[in-house]
This record gives sequence, C-alpha cells and structure tokens, in this order.
Amino acid sequence: MTDSLPALLALHRAGRLDEAERGYRTVIAASASADAMQLLASLLHQTGRSAEALDWIEQALPSLAHRDAAESNRAAMLLALARFDEAMAACDQILARTPEHVGATRNRRLALLGKARAASDLMAQVVAYRRFIDAGGDDAQAWLEYGNALQCVGAAEVAVAAFDRASTLAPDVPGFASAALIAAHFDATATTETLSARAAHASMGYRHAPASRTADARDRRCFGFYSPRFGDGPIASLVLPVLRALQQRGVRIVLCSGFDQGNADAAAFHAVADAWIDVGALDDKGFAEQVARARVGVMFDLCGHAPGNRLAAFASRLAPLQVSWGDWFCTTGLPAMDLFIGDDVTTPPIDDPHFSERVLRMPRSRFVFALPDDAPWAQSNSPDAVCFASFNRLSKLTEQTTAAWARILADVAGATLLLRSGGLEQEALRAHTAGRFAAHGIDRARIRFEAFGSYRETLARYREVSVALDPFPFNGCVTTCDALAMGVPVVALRGHSLVARQSAGLLHAIGCSDWVADDIDGYVTRAVELAGNAANREARARLLQREALAIFNTAGFADSLLELIGSALP
Repeated sequence: MTDSLPALLALHRAGRLDEAERGYRTVIAASASADAMQLLASLLHQTGRSAEALDWIEQALPSLAHRDAAESNRAAMLLALARFDEAMAACDQILARTPEHVGATRNRRLALLGKARAASDLMAQVVAYRRFIDAGGDDAQAWLEYGNALQCVGAAEVAVAAFDRASTLAPDVPGFASAALIAAHFDATATTETLSARAAHASMGYRHAPASRTADARDRRCFGFYSPRFGDGPIASLVLPVLRALQQRGVRIVLCSGFDQGNADAAAFHAVADAWIDVGALDDKGFAEQVARARVGVMFDLCGHAPGNRLAAFASRLAPLQVSWGDWFCTTGLPAMDLFIGDDVTTPPIDDPHFSERVLRMPRSRFVFALPDDAPWAQSNSPDAVCFASFNRLSKLTEQTTAAWARILADVAGATLLLRSGGLEQEALRAHTAGRFAAHGIDRARIRFEAFGSYRETLARYREVSVALDPFPFNGCVTTCDALAMGVPVVALRGHSLVARQSAGLLHAIGCSDWVADDIDGYVTRAVELAGNAANREARARLLQREALAIFNTAGFADSLLELIGSALP
C-alpha cells in the first residue's frame, strides 16, 4: 500500500475506504500532515464518525493554507452532531470573508433548518423556519413543516401558502397537495366549490390504476372501515358508538388499521371488530386482497386526505360500495368513492355538483356522538362568573375568530376567555396568543390558558364555562358535541363549506339553530346574549335531556345509515 496522499486520495475516491483510512493514519503518524488530517476527517464524516472527524479537522485547521473549504467541512460535521449554532457561526465566519461561498451558504441554511426541526417550542420553530426560508431555503419538506408550525400557533391563513409551495416543489408527492387542501379549509374565503377544485387536483396523485367494481362475491352486511389509527379522538367519539350499534343490528364489522395497534391502544375498537386487519405494511394490492378475503361489501374511508390515508387503494377500488365519512369534511375527488355521508345543513343540495361522490343525507346530522362511560355529569347551573371558552386546537384561532372573540369580551364586562389546547403549556405561545388579543384591546388578564390534558379533565372544565365559542371557518365537531353534552350552549357561525357548517349542522339537529349566526355581527350578538343570566339558564335547560337530543341518538342514527346504505348498494 502506498502512503502518498494522491494515491490514497485515489483509493478514497474509488470507494476503497478501509485502505485509504489506514494510509491517512500512517501518513499522519509519520509526518503530522495537516492535509492528511483533513482527508481523514472527510472520510470519517463520510462513514458516519463525525465526532472523530471534527477532532481531526480542528487539529488540521491552524496549519492549512486555504481554510474556507475545511471550515465549511467542519460546519457540516457540526451539523451532523446537531450543534447547529456552532455550525451557523462557522458558516458566518466563512461568508464574512467569501460571501459567495457555496458550501458555507448551503450549510448555513441546513443549520437553520436543523434548529427549526430541533426546536420544542412552537414559536421558536416558526422563527427558525422563517429564517431558513429568508436565507434562500426552498425545500418541499421544510415548507410542509413550516406550514404545520404556522397552523399550530394559529396562523393558519399564512400556512396555506406554505403548503401550496410544498406541493408546487414536489408535485409527484400526493401528500403535499392533500396537506394544502386541508390547510385551505382555514381560509375564510374558501367555499365548497374552491375546496372541490383543490380536492380534484390532490386526488390525481392517488389515481395510479383504473378503478372498476369488484366482481368477486361479497357480503352486503359486512362493513369495512379504514382509519390510520383507531384509538382516542374523533373516531372514538363519532364512529365507535355507530360500530357498536351496527353490530347489534347484525352487521359484520371489519376494521382496517393503518398502524399495528395492540389492545392497549385500541381496546374498544378491538372489542367491536369481527375482524381486524393491520394494513399499514401492505401495498394497495395486498390491502385489496385482505378486504376481499374478509368479503367486505361496503368499505368506509374515515380519514380522506389526512396523513396516513390510503386513497390510492380506494382509487383502485376495495369494495363494491365505497363511502367517505368519519373524520373527513370535503369531497375526496376520487371517482371511485361512491358515497359521501352528509346532511341538509353541512351539505345542502346546492353543493352536490362539487362532490365527486353521491351525497347521502342523514335525516338529522351526519354525525352521532357518545361520551365515554366515565364522563362527568353535565352541570345545569350557570357559573358564577361569565366565562367564554374554546377547547379547540389553537390552529383554528384565525384572525377573524380572534377579532370576533375580542369584540365579545369587550361587550361583556369582567368576562374571561378560557383557551384549552395543546401547545399552551409553552409560555412563548401563550404570550403570542395574548398579543393577538391585545391588538384588539383585550388585556392578557382576561385570557386564561391551559394545556389540553386528559379528555376527562377537559370535559370537567366545562363546569366553569358559560358559553362555548365555536371557531370559524374551521368549526369544532367533537368539541361542539363535548360542550353540548356538558350542558353548555355553543355559538356558531354558518360558513361556506362543510367544515364551516359543522357546528351549525349539530345545533340544527338538536333544535338550537337560534344559536347559529349567518354573519360575524350576529355571532357576537348571540354570544353576548347567551352570557346573560336568564338566557344562559334557559339555554342550559334545553340541553338537560341529553339522551333525547338527535346527535346523541346512536340507535336512530344506525338505523338511518343502514337504510341509506341499503338503498345505494348495487
């Protein structure tokens, strides 16, 4: 083996790394060559030993005549060790000497991106992603992550542009267009028509094979349901009670889970399933084979374009009849999705042309809701002090919603607003949110912040709430049902898309459509009026007989669903 650096470098470039490494170490031992140290550091970094590589490059640097390239390589090693601030400082030193240095420019952007991804504080994430983009970063995954961070701090309107940029940069990745579709629901100008156009665009990424109706024998009384994750959350509150009611009516239930879940994660769903299929590791063909083996006649998709979706499998057809329902709130845009479960309020007939599916309208509400068995009892009495509240995700706190809620607080002297959401354990996010209200003249002392906590704890917190304020245009759903189940009136604004009419639909179904406004002025007026003592007592009295309200009538819902599905079966 030769010990000349050119020969060793040739071995290195040829991929004969063990030989090159031994040679570099021999040269260093014999001569303490800084060039050999630099080359050894490069090889070690290349093979994942960045900590040792950093030691060698730092030994070499004082003796190197041309340091910019070596300093840039050092920054790359710091990046690999997640020492982002040091990497950025190293790049800044290079760029101060050589402003156009390509390696330092790239590594500085990567350091900013690394800081954003490592940040546990949401506001710090937003700032770091913005700095990455301002520095010329234009990576599809980074734009997606930036959009997610913006949503989480309540800047959903800005997030739409971030998701759109991700989709533009990666048009062949269907998940980016789907994320942009979901984000667009937070835009106050969105309508069923504009969202339908986005859904049609997003759905093109999932249409990999022509769809045709399955010809094999299937069981019309076997219903399959796909979800990325069966567990706590909207699916447990909205779908699980229906599964139980359907099973009691002789329907065989097949649950297809996108994640491998044991009984500890989804015990209630395992208990109701006649068959359970883990499909997360299966390709679309394997998924279809498992559904066919179970003889599923009707297949429900419960997540639409949400992360973890299997729209490509539905596009190639899993069952003779395919239905969009559950935690989805827009057309899928798939020609192979046959039905969409709606109702007269959330999906009025005028919107039918904007659905690729045939809309089946439930007689009362597209959802039914059930509380867990250990839920606390509703409180019939109004709280002593007026407290408005929203327990929705902070992503739904749009600028229009913030302004409206500030008007309500301004009109009700001494009232407070209780916000309970994931992320609010972070002081920076609380300060940012308080600042948004302060811009409308509301003192921080009137805003109460709580992290979400357990579901039972959240339900119990409604005992302090006078009126629940529904956000817009992305309404609550489970949160609206939670409040109503706890005996708390909800004020809602009827919007221009399904998700903007969710709460209106629920309130209409229980005979409380007078709590729904058609404009922001009416929304503010209704909230202020419902906070009054007499009006609040009367409103709570209407919610006392929970079991008599349509959105809690699981048996009636299941009967209607079976009737509608039966009429649509081929």
